[in-house]
Amino acid sequence: MKKAIYLCSLLLIRVITSQAQSETNVKTSTNVDGAISTVAKNKSDTTVKDGWVKAGTINISLTELGQNNYWTAVKGGGNTSFFGVKGIISYDFNRKKGKTNWLNSLNGRYAGTSSSVYVPATNSSKSVPFTKSDDYLNFSSIYGKEFSKEWSYAAFFSLESQFERFMTPGYIKLGPGFLYKPSNHFNLLISPAMANLTTKLTASSKPLSLYGVDAGKKVAFGLGAYARASFSYDLSKGILYTGFADVYSNYLKNPGNLIVNWNNLFAFTVNKYIAATVSFNLRYNDLEVARMQTQHGIGIGFNYKF
Repeated sequence: MKKAIYLCSLLLIRVITSQAQSETNVKTSTNVDGAISTVAKNKSDTTVKDGWVKAGTINISLTELGQNNYWTAVKGGGNTSFFGVKGIISYDFNRKKGKTNWLNSLNGRYAGTSSSVYVPATNSSKSVPFTKSDDYLNFSSIYGKEFSKEWSYAAFFSLESQFERFMTPGYIKLGPGFLYKPSNHFNLLISPAMANLTTKLTASSKPLSLYGVDAGKKVAFGLGAYARASFSYDLSKGILYTGFADVYSNYLKNPGNLIVNWNNLFAFTVNKYIAATVSFNLRYNDLEVARMQTQHGIGIGFNYKF
């Protein structure tokens, strides 16, 4: 497993390195609707204008979704591939004024399915009520003050949880860092001292030792190194990729065990209101389940950009 985490970390570093190199030849511009287009140009001409840049998507689709046992152990749902209904919201609202940058991102997913299972004892099928198959909520905010063209001193805040069993587990991060923002479609935050609060707020979980929070307690404190990269690209006409990846190491408890989270969403536009989506999410947290958690989804349905 440590080898798998090492490989994932190398892949993340590779993505970040490739992005930094690609900025030499790519300039991004944003139109009135917030759609991102890429224009080949020298890096010296790349500028990010003052004002708000807002872009978001709401998607409701019929979805094929699958996840392994380790994802299920933390988030719930089944551990096989099944069909259901899934809702996704992704909204970025960023502001630049002079040398200050304020970057905000809201991402949420919720999915469920209803099916029937075979019961050998009665040689019949039994209806299974609505079962949650995905549940995710994340809000992050970065405020930065530029000390060079692309680098800023920054403060970071994020809240990660799910809609059901809110903040069980929950993760709140707050701390200083350095922000690298060469364009409107990519940014990288690096922090050598990020505070992390892990919570389990439901009454039934308090007596248990879960998610790194001791029995009888609701909150555990951590302090460590943190890096987060955010992406938003029009890969080609009608294909939008959005995603983010982060890595955290807790100095106070097993610093060698990296906590990795990588979310990816591809939206294939059919027309103004119809789109297909493909998602792949990867997670590793030895305080949740000391195994790699994976999840994928494929869907088609209503899609609205705002």
